[in-house]
Amino acid sequence: MTRQDKPECYFNSISSELKPKRDYLAKLLLEAGLKPVIPEGGYFMLADISKVAQAFKTDANEFKDSKFVKYLIKEKGLATIPTTAFYSQGNKSIGENYIRFCFFKNDSTIEKAAQILKNLNK
Repeated sequence: MTRQDKPECYFNSISSELKPKRDYLAKLLLEAGLKPVIPEGGYFMLADISKVAQAFKTDANEFKDSKFVKYLIKEKGLATIPTTAFYSQGNKSIGENYIRFCFFKNDSTIEKAAQILKNLNK
């Protein structure tokens, strides 16, 4: 408790560590044609994939976000999270245009993601 108001306190330093990572990822997503939903806190950011994932059509068994995430993992080597995983069966279509990125990563991991995102449309 004595360190709570000091800069080295985890709760004070974590936001200053994460904000540049969040902002950098948002910039990368925009450049890749994805629209980020910038969070005010946390470790995750959603991105609207509707413009770049038009080829990933919805069907009764799998949603667009899941297909796009599988593509990113298998073809590009970038792991993301489909948001439909967080919805009940009857409401999954609400989240199918979004995927979830974690930005609480080492700088080297974010740089690898940057290279993948820069070449996403190639």
